Amino acid sequence: MNSNIRWLLRFARPATKRLGASVGARLAGHALGIVQLALPAWAIGMLATEAAAGAGFVTLVAVLFVIATAAKAGLRYVEQLYGHLAAFSLMGEMRVWLIDRLIPQAPAVTDGAGAARIQATAVRDVDRVEVFFAHTIAPAISAVVIPVAAVITAWVAAGWLPALVLALVLLVGIAVAVSGARSGVASAREVAAARSDMSQFVADSVRLREEIIAAESVDARLDRAREADLKLSRALLQMGRRAGARSAITSARLWIGSLLVLLAGIPALAANLESLPGVLLATTLVAGTAASLDTVERLAGSLPAGLEATRRIRALGAGEPVVTEPGAASSPASESNSTGASSPAATSPAGAANPTAASRTRPVLTASNISFTYPGRNEPAIDRLTLEVPRGAMIGVAGASGSGKSTLSRLLQRHFDVDAGEIRLAGSTLPELGSETVAKRVIVADQTPFLLDSTVAENLRLGAPDADDEELQMMLDLVALDIGLNVPFGRRGGNLSGGQRQRLALGRTLLRARRAPGGLAGAVLVLDESTSHQDPFTQDRLMTSLRTLGLTMVVIAHRLEILRAADRIHVMERGRIVESGTWHELSTRDGAFRALLEASG
Repeated sequence: MNSNIRWLLRFARPATKRLGASVGARLAGHALGIVQLALPAWAIGMLATEAAAGAGFVTLVAVLFVIATAAKAGLRYVEQLYGHLAAFSLMGEMRVWLIDRLIPQAPAVTDGAGAARIQATAVRDVDRVEVFFAHTIAPAISAVVIPVAAVITAWVAAGWLPALVLALVLLVGIAVAVSGARSGVASAREVAAARSDMSQFVADSVRLREEIIAAESVDARLDRAREADLKLSRALLQMGRRAGARSAITSARLWIGSLLVLLAGIPALAANLESLPGVLLATTLVAGTAASLDTVERLAGSLPAGLEATRRIRALGAGEPVVTEPGAASSPASESNSTGASSPAATSPAGAANPTAASRTRPVLTASNISFTYPGRNEPAIDRLTLEVPRGAMIGVAGASGSGKSTLSRLLQRHFDVDAGEIRLAGSTLPELGSETVAKRVIVADQTPFLLDSTVAENLRLGAPDADDEELQMMLDLVALDIGLNVPFGRRGGNLSGGQRQRLALGRTLLRARRAPGGLAGAVLVLDESTSHQDPFTQDRLMTSLRTLGLTMVVIAHRLEILRAADRIHVMERGRIVESGTWHELSTRDGAFRALLEASG
């Protein structure tokens, strides 16, 4: 048995009772469906051979037909109700199962798999698994039980020859459906991969739309979109052609099979005409079992897609965490740091850290000769890099695209652990602290923040659920965002400009920073192109406000003007720091930073 089917069956055990009710209702309903065809045919045979006669017989047959029809409709409802109740509850459990396994992999899993691909798996692929729970288990059982029962009925009613022919016709129907299963798996995998690639492509295009426009790459991006669309269209067309061929063969089987069963009954009719009712009944069993075998045909098309979705879900959930967390016991360093945590109320109204002159000379964050290579790549993304971030300082990181700036940001947040060297935060290495502590102290504001389709207040409270309206308003004032707390702004902040979305996200980041162990003084704020959509005046105002808070900041920027106020700037090339200094030193020196300035115009 396919390993994915075994896994799904184990997963379905909590819903056994509901699925059992669905299976029972389906079997009874399909049996009544056969009765709907066989009863009139049998009655015609009885009347033709004068084995029965009169209005009373006809009335009885009509009443039985109506009862069978009404009962079949009710059983169909029961089958669908319990099948879908089981399916939807199991789908919810499957999403919980997947999220439970993604949490230990986060946040690195979004860097590797891509957020859009993860969303497609957690939403669309889980939806496709509904086919298995609601439309596979009960239909698969009925596809075996109903044909076997039909062959036995034909043997009893018409003799061994019509029963044998019926069995052969049914086997042909099963073979046609099953023969397409293997090719269906390949087609389903191709379609799923194409859809996943398309989802990620669209998500990346929307996220990077301004960069694409600025680089004048719109036409190239559209060409790639057409290629992806053609790839998906070809895969869907191939799958549709195969499904159409199976459907045509199935239709031919019904007509030809019915004729063959009837012809197989001729010897019995020649010997005894009174066998006509049984022969006619056996003939209707080809069409009567069609619903059960149609299920097999549909499963040959839909089940591979569901199993491919299951494979992708299991593969995503089976990913191993890329970082190793410390044991349950906290390290002394993390305990000592936690004891210094202050509530937002304990800080000044703006939450300023105000570090002493002595503390500013001590690095709160250090990277010592670190190197890192992404899995599956040969070239290191970070190569023997050393960096010190003093408490309360603003450290700038500049460099061309692909120089390693964003990778450095990920390493500081512990998306990954370094291959060589070490990163220390307040004296402890990041693995000693653990990802949860690092996430509380190294807080990032990135270029494309996630926003709920909700109000300003609810989006801010993603960073601090306990924040009251007064604190939220203080954050809005700090980031120069003049908007009401209860204003809804549409899906993903669609009613806001790019700059407003970034300022809202920056306010949310500051709320988190105020709740770091030690308050703002204990937090390291990483700004990864987080003000790229601001005009120069607003950008300067934001940076001035942040500097007055005494925050420790690592600012990663393409727009170099934001780094004017930095205490020190490091320029990266190919994963290394090739130049360091103040703005004045670097801008007057004939080096990498000055080349970046000149290139930016």
